[in-house]
Amino acid sequence: MKKAVSLALCVLLMIGLAACGGKGGNGGSKGKASAFEYLEKMPDHDFGGYEFRIAEACYYTNDDRPNMEAGASELSDAILARNKAIEEKFNCKITYEYYDPTSFYDEIYPMIMSGEKVADLMDVTLFSYGKLSVGGYLYDMASLPGVDFKQDHWLKLYDNVAVLKDGRRLGASAAFANPYTHGFGLYFNKRLIEELGLDDPYQLMKDNKWNWDTFETMLKKGMKDTDGDAVFGNNDVYAVTGGLDGGITAFYLANGLNMFKIDENGKVQYAMTDEKVIPTLTKLKGMFSAPGTYYYGGGDSSLCTEMFVNGQVTFYINLTTRGAVLRDMNDDFGLVPIPMGPDVKQYYSAIDHNTPIVCVPSSIDNPEATGTILEALAATSANEIEVWEDEITSLYYRDDESVETLKKHILPNLLSDPVFMYSRIDRQFEQYTITAIYKPIARDPNTDPATIISSGKEVVQTLIDEVINSTR
Repeated sequence: MKKAVSLALCVLLMIGLAACGGKGGNGGSKGKASAFEYLEKMPDHDFGGYEFRIAEACYYTNDDRPNMEAGASELSDAILARNKAIEEKFNCKITYEYYDPTSFYDEIYPMIMSGEKVADLMDVTLFSYGKLSVGGYLYDMASLPGVDFKQDHWLKLYDNVAVLKDGRRLGASAAFANPYTHGFGLYFNKRLIEELGLDDPYQLMKDNKWNWDTFETMLKKGMKDTDGDAVFGNNDVYAVTGGLDGGITAFYLANGLNMFKIDENGKVQYAMTDEKVIPTLTKLKGMFSAPGTYYYGGGDSSLCTEMFVNGQVTFYINLTTRGAVLRDMNDDFGLVPIPMGPDVKQYYSAIDHNTPIVCVPSSIDNPEATGTILEALAATSANEIEVWEDEITSLYYRDDESVETLKKHILPNLLSDPVFMYSRIDRQFEQYTITAIYKPIARDPNTDPATIISSGKEVVQTLIDEVINSTR
């Protein structure tokens, strides 16, 4: 069910950064003055009070939804200021409608099919975007008047997936829709690190030793059978938990691998048959599957988080904005990147399928207004990344090293994978990719990843060709 939201209650949309299997980039942040100078130099238009509607279908919580009253924060003031400047420049009104992301596609596609205007712009999760793109419900953003995707305020994220071989663009990323909030990192409990005699992760980073081999050694020592019954239960200390199955997937991607990939012809290919996949999964299984290593919580992510907050887990793999949940934790904690994989030369931080992407529904009624205001939003929001960074680091983290980790090692190195866009289209896409990674490692150690991948490779590629590649 959707809820109309006034400008005073608008939600900060989220960005994304990362292209499949490669580094993302923000093209350089712009200061407030230069961002608004760009707006001033844009051609004048009088859209006669046109209502520019933004449909938001991304995950937000009360913790990360900003108070959009004037003076509530620097970030809310920045959003209000850029929206007001755009409205005055083009005689328009920016409004928001908020949708539940899980049901968004089912609610929205009949409206688009009927020709009904849903919105001028949609900020959706990657998995919703995939369904919309293969369904033919998206407008070619490259054909919108007034948009210049060569400008630095357009992030290069998703370009190899969302820009098709023939030049059509179905998705984009800019600072007004921010997925830095969906990058994975690794939290650690400082008290447990000391009590269990583990090396300081920050020092390991300085010594260039923060890698999978080091982490595997730490996991073996990072647990404690508190009651001495030789069985790990809820009263014991575990080495690591995820809170999300995506944490295991983040490790896989951190070794420079993909689940789906884009070939030289712009087509999607199943990538789990690459030669480094099975050795990587075997390595991960050895790291995580020993009793007492990984706290699964029966699949309840809230229990996993609770165990870390209560000081019963040494490491916690999760999104870098989970610091809001950890704010009242008694033990001190720090943040480091996912350890460096054995086949790469730098840290990589994966994003997940809930990460936002900007797209335009095919049923828009004023392409000129849509394109012009879209370009203005991208330009005037460019400085908001730094404002957002300052805000979350002051709210979520407890030491300068965590802030340095976020800004230096995590945000500049986010990764995505085309599977996050397409996994919800068919159950078998997820079954033979994401599930094939986390199930043998974190849920069922008797499961063999090679068997899963081998049994699914032909059916998945056939489905990809029929459902995805036929529309690209």
